[in-house]
Amino acid sequence: MMEDLEKTVERCRSGDQAAWAALVGATVKPLYRLCASFSPTAAVAEELTQEVYLKLWENLDRYQEGSSFMAWAWRVAKNLLIDAHRKSRRERDAAWLDPEVLDRLPSTDDPAKTAERRQRLELVEQGLRQLDQELAELVLLRDFAGMSYSELAEAMDLPLGTVKSRLNRARLDLATAVRRRLEIRPIRTSEATAPGGVS
Repeated sequence: MMEDLEKTVERCRSGDQAAWAALVGATVKPLYRLCASFSPTAAVAEELTQEVYLKLWENLDRYQEGSSFMAWAWRVAKNLLIDAHRKSRRERDAAWLDPEVLDRLPSTDDPAKTAERRQRLELVEQGLRQLDQELAELVLLRDFAGMSYSELAEAMDLPLGTVKSRLNRARLDLATAVRRRLEIRPIRTSEATAPGGVS
């Protein structure tokens, strides 16, 4: 996959429009999830995805062979995404709470479980607003946008161990914030997991 992307990027750099269409087709799902994780509404997520692709097109000459496309996309589009995330904090919603986006995420056919999942996501979104910006970004990138630990390390220019320890702290702080909203006892470190049970 990485080799195919690198070859496609090289063709894009030479002005091959078909290659650009192929690159978008190969990356639009994870890139949309990345944008949706930082957007206040699904409509904004769609617009932001288009803006990010425009920015990527303008910076294709800076993509380094052998690097993660998603990590590079995050670095290139970071300011756009963070601005959108700040807006989502003010507007009290995030795109991944919109039914349109929830339908695109892995889910269950059980309506009761779907409703419960949405309620949990709403609590998580409220908890994210209480985290430091950097910690909130880590949770969004890993647990909602689906970036791997190695991609996070590359995107943020941090050692892998540092990424894991900060993410653990972010999850713990987030879980504590959610528990407080539910007026439940403080969470223990051993109970910290990703939102929705992802570890």
